[in-house]
Amino acid sequence: MTPPEFPQPVSGPAYGRFFRLLATAMVLVVLAMAARATLRLPEDVAAAQGYWLLGIGMLALLASYWVLMRSTTTIDAHGIRQSGLTDKQVGWHELRSARLFGPPFARRLMVHTANGRLRFFFGGSPELLAAFARIAQASKT
Repeated sequence: MTPPEFPQPVSGPAYGRFFRLLATAMVLVVLAMAARATLRLPEDVAAAQGYWLLGIGMLALLASYWVLMRSTTTIDAHGIRQSGLTDKQVGWHELRSARLFGPPFARRLMVHTANGRLRFFFGGSPELLAAFARIAQASKT
């Protein structure tokens, strides 16, 4: 596959505005439910392990939410990168094919690499989605 050229890097949020708003709403609901559950924990359960488990769960949720909100996707002359909980990177020399799919609020670029691995990159801006479309189109030729 001959990748399209990107003399200027294209970068933006990995997840779109709607997806991030939906995640925010879900986190707020879970936090409200956790607060309510905390107030209703029986004394013996709360003293033993209830608060620890709830606290660890809330920290994990908030850490995941923070990563989701801050992750970015970048396409440049070297390839495609996405930051996140684990950073993903595929160089143009590794790319064998690419396909764009998913609902409008969470478009993804699925790429097959030379070693047979699948990688998914999310694009949350019109510029990234246009770049994804260029990559997918180049994969068809």
